[in-house]
Amino acid sequence: MSNNALASDVGDGDGNVSSLLLDQSDEEAFVRAPPPVQTETKVTAEVRQKVWALRSVLKVFVTKVEPNYAQPWQMCPQRASTGSAFVIDGEARMILTNSHVVSNATAVYVRRPGMAKKFKAEILAEAKVCDLALLTVNDDSFWDADMKALEFVDVPELQSPIAVVGYPVGGDSLSITKGIVSRVTLVRYSPAARLLGIQIDAAINPGNSGGPAFADLETGRVAGVAFSKNVSSSTDNIGYIIPYQVVRHFLDEYAQYKMYRGVPCPGFLSQDMENPSQRTFLKVPEDRSGVLVVKLDPLSAAAEVLKENDVVMEVCGQAVADDGTVVYREDERLEYSHVIRCMHVGDELSLRILRDGQEMEVSYTLALKDHLVPMLHSVDCEPSYFISGGLVFMPLTQPFLEMVFGSSKRSRRSDIPVPVLTALNSDKTSRDDQVVLLVQVLTHEINHGYRYSVVPCETFNGVKFPNLRKLAELVDSCTSQYLNFGIEGGRLITLDRIEAVSHAANILKVHAISSDRSDDLRRLSSAV
Repeated sequence: MSNNALASDVGDGDGNVSSLLLDQSDEEAFVRAPPPVQTETKVTAEVRQKVWALRSVLKVFVTKVEPNYAQPWQMCPQRASTGSAFVIDGEARMILTNSHVVSNATAVYVRRPGMAKKFKAEILAEAKVCDLALLTVNDDSFWDADMKALEFVDVPELQSPIAVVGYPVGGDSLSITKGIVSRVTLVRYSPAARLLGIQIDAAINPGNSGGPAFADLETGRVAGVAFSKNVSSSTDNIGYIIPYQVVRHFLDEYAQYKMYRGVPCPGFLSQDMENPSQRTFLKVPEDRSGVLVVKLDPLSAAAEVLKENDVVMEVCGQAVADDGTVVYREDERLEYSHVIRCMHVGDELSLRILRDGQEMEVSYTLALKDHLVPMLHSVDCEPSYFISGGLVFMPLTQPFLEMVFGSSKRSRRSDIPVPVLTALNSDKTSRDDQVVLLVQVLTHEINHGYRYSVVPCETFNGVKFPNLRKLAELVDSCTSQYLNFGIEGGRLITLDRIEAVSHAANILKVHAISSDRSDDLRRLSSAV
């Protein structure tokens, strides 16, 4: 599959279940079938006694305060939510759940089945890229002898039975929904990555997030972690669980680094190569196949060894088909990017390519993608702003777009200005690059007549700047009479510098803003 299309978003739903909205291309991949019969089991004392594994499934209570990217000088109101979790290591006292369950938490508590007491939990590690998090409880009384760790199994075969256990909306006690494995495919976990996922037809509802999906309840064998559902009006009973392969990647990272660094990026974009004329033009032999390299990230190691119009025929020894897939299991195929996403940052990627009709082997070290438009809060971006004369400037980020235009890709696309959309598909040419936006104009007589919002700002007093920090430095050091901000399309915003400085405190006071810049810019300013 080509890597150059922006895919759909995975976002929090009320009650902590991710809502997975698919692109049209993803929807076409689904085969229409009669809706399966859903069965739900009430968890009685008799069932709990028989199935010991249920005692390790926990309810998570979270209080969270989320950042406000639309008004970055303040936070969103505090809110409470719940989710599910389960014990994966009794000796190390580790509990697994979803990242979106505990993200931005100020307090986390867990409760065992049948108990009234809630135990305070701590977050050991959080991985927003793969939507996983590790918790622990320090209270010794929580870890009784009957608290046993659940074990994972490899990806089940299609039509294997699945039982999703957790605490969804509709009640406070443990609930079980049953279904089967429908498909194994790549799923959009976050704006930053598509990873291996298991599609099931068992119901996953708000509150189920982070709970186990059992392949076998009586032996405590877990097939994956519940994390999202498809909420499209044209689909029924489509949920997704995180398989052990993704969980293991997360746990390996934590074991070695005590944190999650992320999944590596190949450093190039490709397109499928099924057209016979294109294959002939690129001198691809009849018995070979591959994908065409169409774009390279200039800051990646791939740019040093690959060229545009190279044909990638093998990835780590696995043959790439003309539709961009590799063999996964018998009668199953996955996009070749899956092979790369299973590797770790710092691993060596080996490719067999065709260049001008000649086959050759190349290799390079994998790294994280340094996005021009950052993707995830607290991973590659934090709320940042700078105010001058009531003009509010911010770097363009995905969290900002989601907060201002909505988290659904389809609902926001038509509303986002074209220059901003263009930046989403662009790469950095320097590590310091940012897209700086004029996001709003705080009303005051000195900026009367300016009604711009969410428009790129490109120059200050005729000087181009790479990022928000540099813009703040240029404004702070300006001694000329006027402040001229050049915005997209050649338009100009002019302020009198003396007026802007003299009215700055009043503008901030009227709008209840404590500072004219965010903490990150204040720290840089004081350091200089």
